[in-house]
Amino acid sequence: SKNEEDAHVKTTPSLPETIEESIDHRMETLTMEAHRQSTSSNRRSTVKAPRLSTKQYAMLQEVTKSAFRKLCGEITIIHTIERERIPPWSVTGFYPVGLDLGLIKEDEYICYYGDE
Repeated sequence: SKNEEDAHVKTTPSLPETIEESIDHRMETLTMEAHRQSTSSNRRSTVKAPRLSTKQYAMLQEVTKSAFRKLCGEITIIHTIERERIPPWSVTGFYPVGLDLGLIKEDEYICYYGDE
């Protein structure tokens, strides 16, 4: 019925809300890991807690990538560093959010080093 459809629309989170939830979860995980490392050892933590501004830029990045992919039907995202070396607390380090949500395909990411 129309009322059931309206209720479903109102309870289904929007794409930006879904991305934000995933980014919040990733930030919480990184923050807990940084805290765990700093308390479990006397050495300085190698994992940094993300800054609040990181969330805003990560949101912008992930929403923009998914919107362009939806508009164009495909997208190519180029990283200039191997994925294994991307710091997880950097804005670029939030790229798995798009993968995990199925917004970006694995083969749409490439690494480019340029002429050396």
